[in-house]
Order: sequence, then C-alpha cells, then structure tokens
Amino acid sequence: MIFKSMPKPTASKASASMVTASKRTRGVRTAVTAGLAAALLTACGTGGEEGATTPQGWSTLTTDRLTVAHPAEFKQVAAADLAEGDAAGAVRTKDGAPVGSIYVEFDYGQGINDADMAGTAAEARVQLGATPSETTEIEVAGPDGTAEARRVDWTSTSTGAEGQPPKGTKLAGVMIAGLDTKDRPYLITVNAEKGLLSDKDIKDIVAGVSLK
Repeated sequence: MIFKSMPKPTASKASASMVTASKRTRGVRTAVTAGLAAALLTACGTGGEEGATTPQGWSTLTTDRLTVAHPAEFKQVAAADLAEGDAAGAVRTKDGAPVGSIYVEFDYGQGINDADMAGTAAEARVQLGATPSETTEIEVAGPDGTAEARRVDWTSTSTGAEGQPPKGTKLAGVMIAGLDTKDRPYLITVNAEKGLLSDKDIKDIVAGVSLK
C-alpha cells in the first residue's frame, strides 16, 4: 500500500452526524487576516487559475475539479495505483521508503455544504488517527476569485505499517478542505516526516490550489 496521508478512519466517509458531533469538539480556529490570505495567493511563481501560483521548479497534480502545486521531489502516483476514493496523488521517497505524500480526494463526506462543514469532516478524520493542533480559515484560488476553505494541521506517529515510514517516525500533516465550484467537497491531504516540508512549502502548496 502506498504511503497514505494519515491512518484511515473505520468508515470510508464522515457521516453528517459525525460532522455535527465534531463541531461541538473542534480545536482552535484562527481567522486568516486579509493580508495573509493575499500573501498566500501572490507568492512568487507562475499562475494557474486566478490568484493561484506554482513556485519555480514545482510540479502540479491535475484533476477535473482542481489543481494543486507540490514540490517536484514528490512523484505522481499512477492512476492504477491510487487507493479507492483518491483522484490524484504524489509520493516522495528516500532510499526506497516513503517519507511524504500529497493526495486529492473528492466527496469524502455526506451532508457537507459549506467550507466550515468541510473542515469539520476533515477534523473528524484527524481525531480518529492523530493529534489535531489547529484549524485555520483560508482562501484558495478559483476561476471567479477566491473561495473559502479550511486548513487543518495535525501531528502523528507512523505505525510502521506497509507503505509507511519506519515505526515511530514523527509525522506532520495538513489538510485543505472546502467545496469546489459546483459545491462538492474536496480534501487535499499532505503528510511528511516532520521537518521534511518547511512552513513556506506548506504555504506554497496552499497558494497552489486552484479550483476549476
């Protein structure tokens, strides 16, 4: 099994009841100021849809609903090797072992009709397999300007299961959750050995999300 973003929950999709329950127990939520949001969307690089950027030398995962930029060291996963539910993915390896991944997933929860609920459904997954640290309101690029989304940060420890880094490896993860231009939920999950991706790398990934 390819190194996945985080331990999978027992259910393949977060139910509406799970979303409601998670809202009552969510962690810290921080609003991104307009200036910071603008900074994320105007980082150096080449543009995709309005406001999106791809740093020089980076690659892009492309789906029918969105694109997302990622460091070139992450190599795209062949469609035949993607897990059920994944629309696209890229993995970084070291000495033949996975050390980081980024995956795009669609329609990952039921009853999700706004960015807040999309973030809550993502938080529910984190709570099932890792330690959430913060959920932040962000904006991503789209064809008609920016769209509201949520960034969920967490930390975890590898279990050493097949396709994961060695047992005990400290991991740091980020989810970007929201609705596409047709109000369907999407989830971008980034996970890597702690320290592999810098804060700037994560910000550039966020800035490289572009809805179609």
